[in-house]
Amino acid sequence: MVIAALTGSIASGKSTVAGFFKELGAYIIDFDALGHELMKPGHKAWRKIVDYFGDGILNKDQTIDRQRLSSIVFDAPRELGSLNEIVHPEILKENQRITEEILHDDPGAIIIKDVPLLSKSFAKKLANYVIVAWSSEDSQIKRLSERGLDEYEARKRIQAQASLNEKLEFADFVIYADLTIEDTKKQVAQVFNILRNLT
Repeated sequence: MVIAALTGSIASGKSTVAGFFKELGAYIIDFDALGHELMKPGHKAWRKIVDYFGDGILNKDQTIDRQRLSSIVFDAPRELGSLNEIVHPEILKENQRITEEILHDDPGAIIIKDVPLLSKSFAKKLANYVIVAWSSEDSQIKRLSERGLDEYEARKRIQAQASLNEKLEFADFVIYADLTIEDTKKQVAQVFNILRNLT
């Protein structure tokens, strides 16, 4: 068994890296996907979010308008902190449940936990190793512009998250994801082989 946390920043190539690990046979626990699931109507986190931010963040079908919620929290760090306080404990519970299920079925599993917001102290509780998907800010802005954000919005989103260079300080492995796709894939394979030898 090896558990690694994969982190990065918005548009740093983390999802691409996670996809390559999955192709090689790693189990991926995507914290963003867990958060999306927990924010669906009927979940406890959904109720708490609506109680805090109000009905104005809801679509007609009662789902949360993620774009509207994002525009609120990215303009106000305090509101982002409040959202994280609601969602993170529920994500951690679900992460623990899935981890135990995987290890029960496959004791030699390599589990990659895809965690966008990762601090050094949190990483130690979550995983044995930390992998950082790194890209230059120019590459991040280019990717975000391809998703429809202008440069001002792109920079605001990048600056709302912890610096990638800060995350390098506690990384065990770094994958440079602003190179070619082939180069990124080779780096992932190298890290995967190291992790496999550690199981």
